[in-house]
Amino acid sequence: MSRTALAIPEADRTPAVLTHLSPLAGFLLPTLGNVLGPLVAWLALRDRSPALDQQGKEALNFQLSMWVYGVVIGVLAFILFSLGLIGGALGAAAGAQDLGAFAFLGTFAAFFVFFVPLLLLLSLIPFIFMIVAVVRVSSGQPYHYPLSIRFVR
Repeated sequence: MSRTALAIPEADRTPAVLTHLSPLAGFLLPTLGNVLGPLVAWLALRDRSPALDQQGKEALNFQLSMWVYGVVIGVLAFILFSLGLIGGALGAAAGAQDLGAFAFLGTFAAFFVFFVPLLLLLSLIPFIFMIVAVVRVSSGQPYHYPLSIRFVR
């Protein structure tokens, strides 16, 4: 199935820009606002024009994708962090004090060196792509978000 890029008419540019800015609702409703904003904007504007429908789907799919990526990384971080703590506790209980301390410190190091920067990057990427989308849409060009899973077609 090919996706055609519809030029955004002048009258639809402001609503399209607002659709792409709607994830900022995440500042009002943390965790779900960045998904609810595009969902409400798309549902309200999708019948006005095909370009608004397409851009609303783009914004919603991207925010849903970022939410899923965040949940997967968060669960993975929790599991690995917990396994490290359990390993450190078991090592300390088995009498290997140095090994238990090493596993405990390694867990914290992995968390702060790998997962915290990854989660910060995951929160910065949507903001950057949102600004790029706003600039492109305001000039009348449709925008397709990268890294987006097609939940809504």
